[in-house]
Amino acid sequence: MTVFQELDAYLGQDFSANYWSDEAVLYAYALVQKMTPTDWETLRASWRLRPKEWQYRCAEMLSQADPQQAIPVLLDMLQTPDGELAVAAADALRALYVGEYHAPVSPKVVQRLQALAKEYPGLIAQTINELLQCLQVRT
Repeated sequence: MTVFQELDAYLGQDFSANYWSDEAVLYAYALVQKMTPTDWETLRASWRLRPKEWQYRCAEMLSQADPQQAIPVLLDMLQTPDGELAVAAADALRALYVGEYHAPVSPKVVQRLQALAKEYPGLIAQTINELLQCLQVRT
């Protein structure tokens, strides 16, 4: 079984929200650290085919992944019509960028982030605006 196959099965399990955030996400973080280039290719090719809850969990655990591998996936997630997934991807990107990683981001992505910040008030908008600030400092 590949690491991706293990991660795929794990993210698809039925966890309560509390168990996911308190315990299960830690195991997902450990798995993503072990992914090979082939695992990353499989993830990039298949995440759109997974259930929404799987996608949200994937976005969250990518905040602890290799930035060079995770950022392209998160940027794709950010551009989906699913606002909740886009916000989860923005939060993961913010975590990666705060970690002093730099990757080029297209104006289209910046526009998507700005639109999300207007669409989602409060803490979500704050998270997105923090990511936008990180991107402005580094571009």
